[in-house]
Amino acid sequence: MNKKTWIVSAAIVLALATGLVLFAPFSSRESELRFSGIVEIQEVRLGSKVGGRVKEILVEEGADVSENQPLVTFEIPELEAQRAQLEARVRAMEADYQRAKNGPRWEEKLAAWASVEAARARLERMKKGPREEEIAKAKSDLASAQADFRQAQQDFERIEDLYKKKAASQAEYDAALGLRDRLSGRLNSFQVLYDMHVRGTRQEDKDEASADLYKAGARFAELMRGTRQEQIDEAKARLDEARARLKELQANIHESVVRAPQKAKIDVISVRKGDLVAPNQPVIRVLYKEDLWVKAYVPEPKLGKIRDNQKVEVTNDAWPGKRYPGTIKYISPISEFTPRNVQSLDERHHQVFAIKVRLDDPASPFRSGMAAEVDVPVLKAP
Repeated sequence: MNKKTWIVSAAIVLALATGLVLFAPFSSRESELRFSGIVEIQEVRLGSKVGGRVKEILVEEGADVSENQPLVTFEIPELEAQRAQLEARVRAMEADYQRAKNGPRWEEKLAAWASVEAARARLERMKKGPREEEIAKAKSDLASAQADFRQAQQDFERIEDLYKKKAASQAEYDAALGLRDRLSGRLNSFQVLYDMHVRGTRQEDKDEASADLYKAGARFAELMRGTRQEQIDEAKARLDEARARLKELQANIHESVVRAPQKAKIDVISVRKGDLVAPNQPVIRVLYKEDLWVKAYVPEPKLGKIRDNQKVEVTNDAWPGKRYPGTIKYISPISEFTPRNVQSLDERHHQVFAIKVRLDDPASPFRSGMAAEVDVPVLKAP
């Protein structure tokens, strides 16, 4: 091999080696893309819709809590008193509704029928008037009263004559006069009673007795037909309303205990025992440990190389060599400028698209605010 040929061959080998050195990184990048991002965690501020005075705080900051675990309780004496009132009202409405559904009892119907018979008997008695025995007794009482009055009148006239002659005292005169007057009133009373028996029952009394019979008959017919459907529906509506109010109150009472919606870590407790808290005011901030993701930014030229639900790996400088699996759950449909706090490995592009990578392992050691790198296997553009 001459010198010229050797020089050409060496130049070719050197060019190939230089190309391999220069383009090797680019070829590796084509099999895997790396994007920088920030670890984020879902935080929720918990509070009560009713508020009140803090009764007890059941957890501490930094504690891990389970789903539906009580965190903070409030004093609610007013709501508890209202619940007792509404529960009593519901029981009363239930009794009214059952009474309306069941209708009148048999004893009530019998009593109504007895009232009808009593009213009918009274009307018949009014129509017939006094019995002959009653008239005879009234006549006899009148005759006796007349006889007593005549005797008293005669005694009075005799005493009066003696009194005028100074033969009788003032006391005897007054006694005879008083007796005559009393027997006169008694005679008038018996005379009126006898006249009333003779004339019989007045028409007004007969009409009143007839109206009482009609009223008793209508009441009996009403009880026999039972409760009207409208009354049953009305009783049911009142019961439903009372139950709804009780349900609403129970929902408010349930709000007196702030509970964890799901597994979480207590981040901040902003109240202490005895504090007065307004309704809808946050009292605890929790972090959903299982709702952890990395928000990264993809330059526009590389957007076609990623897909929704694509499997990726996430790394962090705090745990070198560790790779945590994740899944792309969101790709923004709107571009934006690269945020200042994101440092890309490659030169920044002006237009980027945000992506969210859900970490598959909720027990991963990442913390909110950490920087992370997302390694994405390259996919061919569609």
